[in-house]
Amino acid sequence: MKIRTLGKIAAAACLLAGSAAFAQGKEIKLNSWLGPNHPINTGGYNPFIKAVEADTKGALKFRLFLSGSLLDSRGTLPGVRDGVVDGGFIVLSFHPAEFPHATTFTDLAMVGTDSLSAAAAVTETVLLHCAPCAADSKKQNMVFFGAYATTGYNIMSRTPVKSLDDLKGKKVRSFGGAIDRWLRELGAVAVNVDATAAYEGLSKNTLDAVMLPVADLGAYNLWDVAPNVTLLDVGSFKSNTTVGFNRDFWRDLTLEQRKIFLKNAPLMVLGPGLDYIKNDAKVIPEAKAKKVNLIPPTDAMKKQLAAFFEKDKQAINDAAVKRGVKDPNAIVSKYVELVAKYDKLFAGKQGDPEALYEIMRREVYSKLDPAKFGMD
Repeated sequence: MKIRTLGKIAAAACLLAGSAAFAQGKEIKLNSWLGPNHPINTGGYNPFIKAVEADTKGALKFRLFLSGSLLDSRGTLPGVRDGVVDGGFIVLSFHPAEFPHATTFTDLAMVGTDSLSAAAAVTETVLLHCAPCAADSKKQNMVFFGAYATTGYNIMSRTPVKSLDDLKGKKVRSFGGAIDRWLRELGAVAVNVDATAAYEGLSKNTLDAVMLPVADLGAYNLWDVAPNVTLLDVGSFKSNTTVGFNRDFWRDLTLEQRKIFLKNAPLMVLGPGLDYIKNDAKVIPEAKAKKVNLIPPTDAMKKQLAAFFEKDKQAINDAAVKRGVKDPNAIVSKYVELVAKYDKLFAGKQGDPEALYEIMRREVYSKLDPAKFGMD
């Protein structure tokens, strides 16, 4: 009886300790340099913040900085690393020297163009199968929390692109890696600027075309400056962490708080992609109503793109080795394997977000020990 009483007292003490930790309150500063209507915010940050605040009964509060109001795209990594913010959206391929392993996913844009499967595959690869990826993040005082992936990029242009020869000599907004090499092979000039610079570039004629998901016609009002869209799926962007957390901030969270963060992590991985899919479908009829010229891809375009990827595999390996990656094939083969895995697991479930989130919890986040993950 005495032992049982002591056990009850200990359990009550633990509950009180947890309650006290939550009661202290903590404003968490997050930076998403994209606009409020971007899928990363509407599908990722906003639902994640709402869920964590609800699960902590309001003890944890967030402040989200949007549209570069605090940190821009290149400044987010040092901002997270140095504790200016507690977490933020980081494009890993903007920092190839700091993230040589994860930058490989930029070169895999043409593999896994389903946004949900691609996001899940990148996330599992980095979190469960790539020790060097974890080491890269640790050097930057950052906790990689998961990646999102866009839907397929299409070609939005000032003049029609009816064949790939039409891109010769054109300045095209790209996002690096294999896509840059593909454009150069076509005789185009790859320009690496943020998506937020697309409108200005097209309107001022410093860009002839941009490659972005069709949903961005509406998100950035690109239909005003790019009246032609060639619906060739050239690949998806996935070399990122939707939110990377400052490592010191992460270690300061209680065990229970880290559990709550990991429980809700799938929102940040799959939520943006789900919004991209929804927005793509919504924008197509709106684009037609605005007289945007929607150009179907030809078989010749598709064959050329596929042939380029086969030829580019050696360049993918060489680029990774040059960045200091010892075994690029370990990353590439695991990612390709996982894309196939998630294609099967996610099949027929696009209309059931909770089922998708639960798959991510089971396959990835349940395998991370909140007492150890990011704590070394």
